[in-house]
Amino acid sequence: MATAAQALPGARRRPRQTLTAGRAPVREVYFVKRIDNSRIVREVDGAKHRECYTLAGLIGLSFVLCFAYAWQHFQCVRYGYEIEQLRQQKTSLENWNRRLKSEEQSLDQKDFIEGKAQAELGLEPVRPGQVVRAEDLMDAPPVSEEPQLAESRPAPSAALAGLRPRH
Repeated sequence: MATAAQALPGARRRPRQTLTAGRAPVREVYFVKRIDNSRIVREVDGAKHRECYTLAGLIGLSFVLCFAYAWQHFQCVRYGYEIEQLRQQKTSLENWNRRLKSEEQSLDQKDFIEGKAQAELGLEPVRPGQVVRAEDLMDAPPVSEEPQLAESRPAPSAALAGLRPRH
């Protein structure tokens, strides 16, 4: 079965000004009509105004209530932070007070021990020049001012032994 190409009939164009199915062509005609609305006054509807003002009032009231709630909430959060800061300050002050009391007790014990040592054992406070440090003996300049070729110093323990009080 062989197929052969066939030409399709072309589309027919109608002329524009011809009648179609018995109708006449419609021509567009514009009529200019002058309207003067300058003397017209709009009537105010009181019920619509009341409704509008009522709605605006309700929206404003809801805004104020939401703002008051948010303000209270943020104040509560701020007070919570302040309370926590004051608690931390209180604990640090309590720790400081505890340290000061322990220092005061140690000072009282030191005074108590000094009082016992002076009263019962006959000890007395250290006088200036009574304590000699070993480093001072090693770095001490020579006693005489004349030149010396060599110098022999005693050991620090021997020097300290000579400074001890004898009973």
